[in-house]
Amino acid sequence: MAQGETTRDTTGELSPLPDFCSAETLLRVLMVAVLLALAVALLRGGGQDWLSALALHALFIFWVALTSLLILCGLKRSLHRLPLTAQIVLPPLVPIANTAIVYRLAEELVLADPALRWPVIGVATILSLMAMHYLYLQAAWQRETRAVAAAREQAMRARLRPHFLYNSMNTIAGLCRSDPARAEQITLDLADLFRATFATGDRHSLREELDLVRAFLEIEQTRFGERLVLDWDCPDHPGLDLDVPTLILQPLAENAIQHGIAPARGAGRIWVRCRMDSGRVTVTIGNTVDPHARGEGTGTATDAVRLRLQHAFGGQVHFEAEAEAERFEVRIRLPLANRGETT
Repeated sequence: MAQGETTRDTTGELSPLPDFCSAETLLRVLMVAVLLALAVALLRGGGQDWLSALALHALFIFWVALTSLLILCGLKRSLHRLPLTAQIVLPPLVPIANTAIVYRLAEELVLADPALRWPVIGVATILSLMAMHYLYLQAAWQRETRAVAAAREQAMRARLRPHFLYNSMNTIAGLCRSDPARAEQITLDLADLFRATFATGDRHSLREELDLVRAFLEIEQTRFGERLVLDWDCPDHPGLDLDVPTLILQPLAENAIQHGIAPARGAGRIWVRCRMDSGRVTVTIGNTVDPHARGEGTGTATDAVRLRLQHAFGGQVHFEAEAEAERFEVRIRLPLANRGETT
């Protein structure tokens, strides 16, 4: 299952099943297996054969964990077709049955004590229920995160404010006689902005996103005139082909206008910079702030951008917002290794 994909059961409801085939699930299961093997070896006490016992316990636990995960991964499609109750009840039974079978084979090879068979199966039952409960909760949290990110994305598409459209149209009307070429360019830029706003795709390249931001800021620069100085420093680079969520930078540019330039009594400055280093691309968007005319922002757009980036890139994204008395700046570092991939 691709990251971000949601599945439904036969009733059409969202499936509660975790992704048993993902590397993330495998890593979690292996970490639990290592800790469990170490705990069992420590509880048995020290001795000359302590390392041998640890190795034997680790082998048993690893084998049960890995084969159970492989079985659940192989049954993924079949499980998704079952009723909701069966999707919850059946997966925990796989590790329990697998433990019983593996332990019985260990008895045949004289590697396990038959007297401990049922205690081991009992412990496996408890651990299986606990592990599955954790995986199901993790899957539910991921689904909720995806839903919140999707809702925030829709909010981003809807928040291209009506007054921006009105102001842009007034600007175009004022330029029709004095500078028709500039009026035509602003009209084209405005069309590009609204095309991206209402597009059905949820990703495009960083280059396209920067083009939208520049179009937006140039429209606003025409409206504000000398009150807005635009400092653009984003040299062309293959790293700009990186796939990013749509409208991920435009809300930051809109915030810079709304909270930095619009309320300022004098001229203000907005800067946009792009840097490539160490396999990462850093995008910086900042603006000056008039401390005597500073409006109180809620930070909603900044938080929404942070959440969408974390959902798209996970722990690989670095997002930093820095607010000072006379400036506000957001720095976003993205991994170039994911260039061209989708989530």
